Amino acid sequence: MANPARDIEFRQLRYFVALAEELHFGQAASRLRIAQPSLSRQIQRLEQQIGSALFRRTRKQVQLTAVGQIFFEQAKRTIEQHERAVESARSAASQQVNVLTIGFEPCAAFHGLPKILQQFSAFHPDTRLVSDQLTAPQQKEALRRGQIDAGFLHPPVDEPDLVFEPVMEEAFLAALPATHPLARRRKVVLSELASEPFILFPREVAPACFDIIYQLCREAGFVPSVQHLTSDLNLCLTLVASGVGVTVAPDCARERRIGGVAYRPLSKATPRVESGFVRRPGSISPALELLLKLWRSYAGNCR
Repeated sequence: MANPARDIEFRQLRYFVALAEELHFGQAASRLRIAQPSLSRQIQRLEQQIGSALFRRTRKQVQLTAVGQIFFEQAKRTIEQHERAVESARSAASQQVNVLTIGFEPCAAFHGLPKILQQFSAFHPDTRLVSDQLTAPQQKEALRRGQIDAGFLHPPVDEPDLVFEPVMEEAFLAALPATHPLARRRKVVLSELASEPFILFPREVAPACFDIIYQLCREAGFVPSVQHLTSDLNLCLTLVASGVGVTVAPDCARERRIGGVAYRPLSKATPRVESGFVRRPGSISPALELLLKLWRSYAGNCR
């Protein structure tokens, strides 16, 4: 069965981002150096492929829809990653240096990424390490295209052309403002958060974590009322600290130690979510093997 997302062309992303930034068909077409009708057709085709309107059009203005805003953030990141990959390849070709490129979900920063990259640089000063934050689907596609050497994500990884190596697993906890009445408890009953505004991430960022969080809430008898949606987990916890809302997150969230946030276990045991490496099958470079070894060691010390 055809996957509409696979049929989306890179130029369509460029056209979409230009229009999202200009919010004016004429100005965007001029910037792209194409005819305005051609731009309109490409945007309409993109909306058909996605299955939702990306822009709200009136005679006087063009605005992004909620779906369009989410797609804009991801499309812009994809273009930036593509440009960095091209520049890294050109730089490597001109300087003849080794380059190792990895993708990672936002939570990787909570799983020791900064420390691991520091250790890697000490062992491999002759290798340029390029890291880019990508959602799980983006990492898989980047691997297939040869744009990254490995990724760090949560499963599932069901694709036969990719290899997944689990490294760690963790349960879920509640993150509350430190001033919240429930922060005084040793454990939190999830149903007591039913009326609270939630701060969560888009499902495409980490589908496994997202699905478990919604499953836990449904089992507790409610659907979370999402006040704020962000793919930046640091921002998520900062908003929790400021009292904007609460969240449910994997145990690793407590590693950020953001002031004003109280991390509390849930009263009932939660499913555990895996995280690990995804790569193409076959032999890997010594540099990638070292990076994976460092991450395995870090995970082992955290158990």
